[in-house]
Amino acid sequence: MNNKIIFLVVLLIFLATPFVQAESFKSPEDFTEYIYANYAAENFEEVYNNFAAELKRILAEEDYLKFQQHNFEKYELEYTEIEVGTAEEIEFEKIKDKFDYAEDFGRYYKLQVSYLLKFNRLGQREERSEKDVYLRKINDDFQIFWDYKSALNDDQAADRDDQDE
Repeated sequence: MNNKIIFLVVLLIFLATPFVQAESFKSPEDFTEYIYANYAAENFEEVYNNFAAELKRILAEEDYLKFQQHNFEKYELEYTEIEVGTAEEIEFEKIKDKFDYAEDFGRYYKLQVSYLLKFNRLGQREERSEKDVYLRKINDDFQIFWDYKSALNDDQAADRDDQDE
């Protein structure tokens, strides 16, 4: 009798708990909007979780988080008016030229993101910026590439205004 009650309680808890599903994106543009929304909200852990697998082997999560938190705090960075352009599928060679750590599997995309960057460097400033973003799609999952070298050289990283993911 006790086993039936325990089973029913476990079953009720299971049925009452919503299923947690991984975020699924229909397009490179949707994925990039998601990444930049998290980046602007300083949710760097979520951004890191969506890095290309090869990048995660090179750049430790702790180093990335420390780098981004330092720059956001030091320069009082604020990203607004984020607009994601249309993605174009590109050949692996274009990724490999830009990111020497990339491996050749999946489909690759390039798209442009523009945003208004507000920061404090010798006074409050704002600047409209554009950035090329590179992605890979493997099966149904997207991954983002990033130039990690600035994060590993923290002395240079702290003195650059254009640090973003």
